[in-house]
Amino acid sequence: MQVRNPAVAGAFYPFDEGELREMIKSFLDKTKSQKKDVIGIVSPHAGYVFCGKSAASVYNTIRNKFETAVILGPNHSGMGVGVASCLYSWKTPLGVVEPDEKFVNEITTDSVIMNDIKSHLREHSIEVQLPWLQYIFKDFKIVPISINPIYYDVETCKEIGEKIAKAVKKLKRKVLIVASSDFTHYGSVYGYIPFRESKNVIEKIREIDMEVIKFIEGLNAESVVKICNEKRLTVCGYGGIACMIFAAKALGAKKGELINYSTSFDVSRDASAVVGYAGINIF
Repeated sequence: MQVRNPAVAGAFYPFDEGELREMIKSFLDKTKSQKKDVIGIVSPHAGYVFCGKSAASVYNTIRNKFETAVILGPNHSGMGVGVASCLYSWKTPLGVVEPDEKFVNEITTDSVIMNDIKSHLREHSIEVQLPWLQYIFKDFKIVPISINPIYYDVETCKEIGEKIAKAVKKLKRKVLIVASSDFTHYGSVYGYIPFRESKNVIEKIREIDMEVIKFIEGLNAESVVKICNEKRLTVCGYGGIACMIFAAKALGAKKGELINYSTSFDVSRDASAVVGYAGINIF
C-alpha cells in the first residue's frame, strides 16, 4: 500500500492523536448546527486554532452517511500537474484513509484530471479536512482532487464537476463533496490591500466574502468564478468551490446555506493580516 504521509501535522493541527481528538471534540461541542442531508460543503483549511469554529460548524450539520468523500482543494505550491487525483492512501494521526480506486480511475480516464501524487505531497488543503472526517464519520474512502489556480476557469471547473457527478451515478456511490477553501486573505503578507487598515477593516473583509458567499448559496458557479477573477479576490479555493457546485447541482442540489463565518482576527486580534473562513453546506 502506497501511503501519503501527513505534511502539516504538528503545524496546522496537533501531531499527537489524543491532543488532536480533544481539539476536534472541543470545537464540535461548541457548535449547535441543525443536522441535515447534504451533498457538498465548503470548509476552511487553515490552522485549526484559527478556522476550527467554522469547520466544526459545517461538519456538524452532516446527517447523511456516505461511502466516499470527494475533496477538492487548491494546489498552493504549484507542484505536480494542473488537476490531480491519486491512488495513495492518506495517513493522519487518526489513522489511514484508503482511496476509492474505482472512482479515481473513472474520473482520470479521458479527463483533465490526472493521477499524480506529486501534486499532493506538500499540499495542506485536502489533508486538513481528513481528521474532521475521520473523527466524525470513521468508515469512508476518499477521492482527493488538487487544482492549480491557473485552471480556475468556468469550462475546466464544469468539466471536473461533471466528471465527479457522472462517476457518482455510474458507480452508484453515496458521496460527500468537500470544497476546501479559505476566503479573503488581507494584508501585505498576502499582497492584497484593497483598502487601508482602519477600524472597519474586518467589516470590509466580511463584505467582500459575503458577496462571494451569496453566489455559493445560490449555486451560481459561474458567478463565483467571475467575481473572483474580475475583482482579483484572494479566495484561494474558488475553483474547487465551483467544481463542487457544478457536481452538486447535477446530483440534485437546490441551494446552499452559510452555517458559520469567522476570521483569523477573532483569534489573533491582528487586523494587519486577516483571513476569512466560511462553513457552507449544499443540499
